[in-house]
Amino acid sequence: MKKVYLQQGFTLLEILIAVAIFTLVSTATFSMLQLTLKAGEQFDAKATYLVELQRAHRLLQQDFSQIVSRSVRDEFGDVLPAVMSEDVTWGTAVELTRTGRPNPLNKPRSNLLRLRYFFDGENLIRRTWQSLDRAPGAEYQDQIVLSELKTWQVRFLSAKEWITSWPSDNEKSASKLPNAFEIQLEVEDGREFRWLFTVSPVIEVNL
Repeated sequence: MKKVYLQQGFTLLEILIAVAIFTLVSTATFSMLQLTLKAGEQFDAKATYLVELQRAHRLLQQDFSQIVSRSVRDEFGDVLPAVMSEDVTWGTAVELTRTGRPNPLNKPRSNLLRLRYFFDGENLIRRTWQSLDRAPGAEYQDQIVLSELKTWQVRFLSAKEWITSWPSDNEKSASKLPNAFEIQLEVEDGREFRWLFTVSPVIEVNL
């Protein structure tokens, strides 16, 4: 007599257990994938901001290292020092005259540039003017140098000490230059940076 083997299927309980295990594995895998993608996005964002920080540092260094003792006149005809600071809503604004202005088209103009750095509560702005001595309604161009800032502070090194404004009461000469700048800033994620820029000795100019 031949034996007959019957193929039994899965019971309902076994199917439910298999589905539950598959769901747990799928959920864990999806969660790990989400964490990996989020970590990658955070890394990319930090890397991008690091590049922005490096670019801002390089631009500040170029501007501060090429300062010249050339005063200018503002829109009202008043004389402004070669380097000056101003207390504004979100900290200290710094205005200066620098040399080394690019002139790729060889236009008949000075190689000096007047510019201003100021903090608007979120971004570090670099403002430049086409002319050193400004006429009423003079046009300017603003550039966002660094975004996502919480604080921006500036100090100036005189011959004797660090001070928070320039020119100081003891150094009112319009052509007097600080020996160095100290920039302290805090970004949105709480990281703090302290940058020191020295001023190269230069001759006075009257262009």
